[in-house]
Amino acid sequence: MAQMAKAKIDQVLEKISSLEEGQQSLRSDINALKEGQEKLEDGQQKHYDLIQKQGIMLEQVSSDVKTVAEGHGVLLNKIEEVKASVAEVDEKLEETRSVVGETNRILKEHVRQPAHAV
Repeated sequence: MAQMAKAKIDQVLEKISSLEEGQQSLRSDINALKEGQEKLEDGQQKHYDLIQKQGIMLEQVSSDVKTVAEGHGVLLNKIEEVKASVAEVDEKLEETRSVVGETNRILKEHVRQPAHAV
């Protein structure tokens, strides 16, 4: 019977040793999971920061595009004003050409009169 008790005690000690090894393995796995979780959180933070930075850059680009579009609108208005002014100048120039042409015709007729004959 002493032998049986010793065998039982040995079995219990083996089981305890096996459980301690299992606990140690679980602790190692938990530590590895914690490290993986920390790396994942770091990666998530980097991605979040990158998204934030890109969002700010997109907002700036959007603002720049809006500013350029407004500038183009102003330039187009000014171009239309210049075109209108040029059209007025062209019209006045045509009137001046017509007057100069008529004046030249009258002057040539006047020069042909006998009083100017040499």
